[in-house]
Amino acid sequence: MIDIRLQLAAEEFIGCVTSSEAVKEFQNAERAFRSDPEITRIRTDYVSLAQEYQKKQSSGGLTQEEINRIRMLQATLNKHPITVRYAQSRQTMNMMLRDCNAAINEVLGFDFAATAAPASRC
Repeated sequence: MIDIRLQLAAEEFIGCVTSSEAVKEFQNAERAFRSDPEITRIRTDYVSLAQEYQKKQSSGGLTQEEINRIRMLQATLNKHPITVRYAQSRQTMNMMLRDCNAAINEVLGFDFAATAAPASRC
């Protein structure tokens, strides 16, 4: 059984992390990315073309024009302000979480995340 002090400390830590500006910004950016109609349309078009082109590529029928078309669609998605905000906020949050991980590792004296991670199935 976990010591109640450890339980309370863990809950306080989780609360601090989840209420941090980095996590809040990521959640807002992710919500915008997932719900924006234009982004949704671009992503749907991209997936549809990718599937179509994958079939053509396996039969050797993919043209340079089609390759350019999907690259342009991907660039449009990647350069969209909502996508840029989402990617930047995800990177900021991940850096914050790595810093938290490093601080915990320092206190514990071992890499707790590696110890707690599920075993690889490879």
